[in-house]
Order: sequence, then C-alpha cells, then structure tokens
Amino acid sequence: MKKKPILKIIIHLVIIASWLGIMFLLVEKEGLIKIKTGEVQFRTMIPEDIQLDIWKGIFINDQWIGYVHTMLGRNNLNNNKGYTVHSFSFLKFKMFNKLTGLAINALQELDSEFRMINFTVRVLGIADIFFKGKRLGDKVYLDIYHDRNRYNKVFDVADDLSLEQSILSIYRGKGLKIGDSYTLNILNPLTINTEQIRLEVVGKDEDNLIMETKFAGLTSRSWIDQNGVVIREETPNGWVMKRVSEETINQYLIQSKSSAVDILRETSVRSKGEIKDPRHVKSLRIKVTGIDISKFSLDGTRQKIIDQIKGIVKISSVFTNHEEAMELPYRGNKLRKFLEPSTWIDCDDSQIKAKAAEIVGHEKNSWLAAQKISKWVFKNIDKAFSPGIPVATSVLLNKKGDCNEHTVLFIALARAAGIPAEMCAGLVYLNDRFYYHAWPKVFAGKWVHLDPTFGQPVADATHFELISGDFSDQTRIATTIGKIQIEILEAKD
Repeated sequence: MKKKPILKIIIHLVIIASWLGIMFLLVEKEGLIKIKTGEVQFRTMIPEDIQLDIWKGIFINDQWIGYVHTMLGRNNLNNNKGYTVHSFSFLKFKMFNKLTGLAINALQELDSEFRMINFTVRVLGIADIFFKGKRLGDKVYLDIYHDRNRYNKVFDVADDLSLEQSILSIYRGKGLKIGDSYTLNILNPLTINTEQIRLEVVGKDEDNLIMETKFAGLTSRSWIDQNGVVIREETPNGWVMKRVSEETINQYLIQSKSSAVDILRETSVRSKGEIKDPRHVKSLRIKVTGIDISKFSLDGTRQKIIDQIKGIVKISSVFTNHEEAMELPYRGNKLRKFLEPSTWIDCDDSQIKAKAAEIVGHEKNSWLAAQKISKWVFKNIDKAFSPGIPVATSVLLNKKGDCNEHTVLFIALARAAGIPAEMCAGLVYLNDRFYYHAWPKVFAGKWVHLDPTFGQPVADATHFELISGDFSDQTRIATTIGKIQIEILEAKD
C-alpha cells in the first residue's frame, strides 16, 4: 500500500546549490598578496613555500551546521615541485526529523605554478556524485559518475582554471590594499561548466581588510587580518564560516549526534497571512519582498507582476482542454530544446522511451498524453524522501522519491513521448509556510503547470515559480534563502 501523498520539497537541491555556491564564495582567501591595483595575473601572487592545515566552522543563523578542513603540501610531481590540495567539507542537519549530511571531498594535483593537473571531487550524502578530471594542454577531460550512469565532457579552458572551494586556500601572505581586484576562472561541478569569480578589496574594519567575492549572483564578504589570514566570511543569506580549532569542530560533531539544525525550518518562508485550503487555490495575490523580483521568472502567462515597486505578484492556475491541445509529437523548432536530453533528464534512454510508449499508447493528443504520464508517475512512484539529485532512469528503476524524482521522471517521459516539458522550481504553500518545491510544466498548445507529486492535473496557484530549467539553472534559488518574504494578500478557489 502506498503512503499518503506528502510534501517532499527540493530543499536538498537548494542545499546543494547553496552549499556549492557558498563554497565558491566562502573559500579561504589567504595570500591574495603583493598584487597591484586593478586586474592582476593570479599566479604572480603565489609564494613558493606554502604549507596549510586549516579548520573552519560553518554556521547558519548563528547555529553550527558543518566545517571545512583544507590541507596543502608538496607532491612528487615534477621533482617535488608540485602541490596536492585536499579539502573536505561537511554539513550535518536535520530533515524530516532525521539526521542527514552532505560531504564534498576534493583532491587536486597542481604543478609548480599551481596550475591544475588533475582532480577528483566526491559529493556524498544528499547526493552521491563523483567527478574525475584531467588537464591536457588547453583542455580538461571530465568524467561524471552518478548512480549507474557515466557522463563525459571536454572543456576548452583558460590558463588559470581553478577548482572551486579549495583552490584559493593555498594562498596566504600580506600586501592587500583597498581597490585590489582580480577575476578567476573556476570549474563548477554542479553546472558542469567553467565560470568566473570576481574578488575585490572594498574596505577596512579596524585592522582587518574586507574583501567581496561575487559568484553566480551571490556576494560574500571576508575579513582578512594583518597576517593575510581570513578570520571570518559571510554571505547575505545567513551562512558564516570562521576559523576554529580541530578540537572545537570535534565538540560540535559530538553535540550534533543528538541535536542538529532543522534545515527545513531554517530555509522555509513563514508567510504573513494564511491559506486554508491551498490545494484548491486557483488565484493568489502575494507581496514579495527581500529579493529583486526582476531577476526571477515571475512575469509571464501564469504569473504577473502587478506592481514592480511594491513586489505585488498575481499567480493564476492555467487550465487547458484536449480540444486546444496540439497533436503528438511536437514537430516545430522553437521548443526543440524542451525535447532534448540532459545529464539528469535522460529522455533518450531506451527504457524511458519504452515506458513512455507504454503509458501513452496510441494517444495523439498532447494534453491527454501528459495527463496519462502524470497519473502514472503519481501512482507508481512511492512518496519518500530521497537524498540525491535524481537521474530519470534511476527513478524509473527504483520507483521512489520526492518532488525531484517525480518531476525528473515526468519530464523525461513527456519528452520521450514528444511533449515539450521543463522543470519549474520555487515555493509552494503548506500549513503556515512556503517551502521550496519542484514541479513540471508541459507545452500542449500552451504552457500548463502540473504537479505529479501532489497528483494535481493542474498545479494550484500556491506554486510560486522562481526558476525554470535544469538543475544547473537552479543554483540562483540559493540567493533567496533567508532573504525572501511573502505576504498573502488574496487567495481564491
């Protein structure tokens, strides 16, 4: 007998996105030294005799949630002129009254000029993903292992490519001054792409310099003492990292065995006002503050920005019927990208194609076919918290999961059937709060939102979309955590 449908939010994705983004931001910036005002070459700042063994505690809203341990030493490459950097990051928290964790274990081999030679990154706990990369000339060859799947990608890279959270940990010293700035190219394992970090010394607090780091829409601040050591780092959504001893970290770990931060409560949005029967709401008017609403997917057919200055947004459930729907398969070019496979939505897999054909049968109406797929996913996927970023074929095999699994599998099956489909991520109302959630939308003559996790043929209007796109597009959600505020102005059935 299946469990009663319950809310399974995408908070583990948000944690991963936020955590990786914050690890790019809260990197240890020791040794941004002896640089000239303006843009600089990264390798010119690096001393030759570095050895590091650093522990830092991570806190959210003044509560301990994890740590980072970074070590650097010489290796035997190039006659002992190279370096090895090992960084272990760990989060421990409570989710659905259960203790869980997320770890990122990164190992890098660098040459004598601190250029990347090879690396491995393992994400464990909430996700289980393994990255293995090697640099050959101006290219990086990357292998990604997730569940039973393996993916390959080749990058054309700049001369100073770095690997996210640990690479900046190897530099320390003196000489920074207000106005110094530089840009780094990094390899982001979540988006599986090369991106840039921008750093600038923007001020001074007593004897400490203040440095801003900008990455993926997030801005952190770091306090650097007179010895070039980062003593504190902060992000605008409440994450803090500060240097502590190994003994202190061990004490926090012992305490966390019986008590840990409730990550759902810490990241949910308590609304002003209530909705008595949210699953039947067809029209919702809300006031959104704390974020720049122009940077999110708030204005369209389903959602309308009524007042940009006051942050008033109206959400209306979009309905359609089979008479308006297009015939399968979609044959145009405009929406072709919504039929293509991705790393996580492997709609070109033979098993996905076979199951889609079995579910849809001879149905040629796109809306009726989408409803068949939604009902099948709701009925056949057990409602259970799943600690990972899902791949559609794995969900089809295991037949259990939360909203991520339901959404990914639905989209893969819909695309395999010739229905353009895309993932939506944002917030949904439950009890007195909005929680982060994922659901799909399909194009059946027009875009319509469904929710196979809730078993809704059309998603109710409390589904507040912030982002649409694959998991790699959803890292921007991290910028809303701890900042977004919602007031319910009107809800209609």
